[in-house]
Amino acid sequence: MYTTWLEISRFAIKHNLKQFRKIIGPNIKLMAVVKSNAYGHGMIEVVIIALNNGTDWLGVVNLDEALKLRRAKIKAPILILSYFPFEDSKQIREAIKNEIDLPIYNLKIAKLLSKIASKIGKSAKTHIKVDTGTSRLGVLVKDALDFIRKVRQLPNLETRGIFTHYASSEEQDQTFTNKQTEEFRKLLDGLRQENIEIPLAHTACSAACIINPQTHSDMVRIGISFYGLWPSQDTKRLAQKVRPEFNLKPVLTWKTRIIQIKDLPEGTTVGYGCTYEVKRPTRLAVLPCGYYEGYDRLLSNKGEVLIKGKRCKVLGRVCMNLTMVDVTDITDVKVGDEVILIGKQGREEITAEEIAEKIETINYEVVSRINPNLLRIYV
Repeated sequence: MYTTWLEISRFAIKHNLKQFRKIIGPNIKLMAVVKSNAYGHGMIEVVIIALNNGTDWLGVVNLDEALKLRRAKIKAPILILSYFPFEDSKQIREAIKNEIDLPIYNLKIAKLLSKIASKIGKSAKTHIKVDTGTSRLGVLVKDALDFIRKVRQLPNLETRGIFTHYASSEEQDQTFTNKQTEEFRKLLDGLRQENIEIPLAHTACSAACIINPQTHSDMVRIGISFYGLWPSQDTKRLAQKVRPEFNLKPVLTWKTRIIQIKDLPEGTTVGYGCTYEVKRPTRLAVLPCGYYEGYDRLLSNKGEVLIKGKRCKVLGRVCMNLTMVDVTDITDVKVGDEVILIGKQGREEITAEEIAEKIETINYEVVSRINPNLLRIYV
C-alpha cells in the first residue's frame, strides 16, 4: 500500500503521440522531449513507451540524461538540447562513443569536439543551435552562416541538424514566432545557396506544432503536450479553432492517502504559524505529502484535493512532508482512503493548470518539480 505515488498512463502517451502524428504526417520526424525526468513523469519508462509508439528522436537537457538513457540500452537518436561539460574531455569522449548528438553554438566547443573526435577516430554528431530571438543558448542568427562555414572546415564533425527555439509560440499573437521562422528560413536559404546540406532542420515545440504549420520543418520537438498538458490557454483556444478534432489526455495522476483523522473543536488553529483557525467543529485529515514531495507551499490555505470525489480544502501551511485538509463534509472517510492531488476522481478533476494558477506559475513547473524519488507506476 503506497503512501504517495504517481500513476502514468501508457494509453494517454500513445493517444497524444497519435494526435501529433496526425498533424505532421508520416514524413516529418517526431522528437519526444524527455528532459528533467520527462517533465516529472519518469524518463526511462516514458522513453520506452514513446519509442514503442512512433517516436523517432529523444531530446534531453544535458549529457548526464543522455548517458543515463544509453546505460538503459536506449539506442534511438538522442539530442542534447542545451549543454554538456565541454571542459571535461573524458565525458565528451563518452558522448561521442555513445553516438549522442551534441549542440554547438560557439567555435571553442566545435574545435574541442573536433579535436577529441579525431583522437578517438570517430565523428562527433552535432546540431547547430541558432538564436533567432529567444536570447538563450545559440549562435546569433546574423552570425550563423559564417559560423557554419568555419565549423564545416573542422575534421570529424558531422552536422546532422540545425535548430532554433521560439520565444512566444504559446501566445495568440504569432507575429514574433513568424518573425523567428522567417529569420531561420533565410539562414537555410543562405546555406542552400552555398550548397551546404544539413539533414534535419527543426524549430517547432508543442505550441508551434499545434497552431503554426509553417514551423514544422524536418522534425518537431514535442515537450509539454506529449504529457497531455496545454502549453497555454491561448494555445488551447487557437487549437480549438484551427484543429477542433485535436485533443490531449493528461498522462499523470498524483495520489496520496490519509494517514490520520482527528476532530478539532471550533477555534482550533492548524499548522505552522497558526495561519488557519477553524470556524466550526472540523474533521481534519493529514496527508503524507508536502513541499519536499513537490506539493507547493504556496498552496497553503488555498489548495484543494479530491477525496471520495469531493473537493477538500487545504488548511494551514503545507509542511515539508505533511498537508492537512478539511474532510468535515465527507461521510465514511477513513485512514487509508485514496486522495487525488492531480487528476480525476468521480466527476471532479484537479489539473496541473488549476494548481499553477493558484501558485502563479505554469503547469510545466507543477509537474516537473514533483519529487523524482516518488514511486511512479505505469498503468
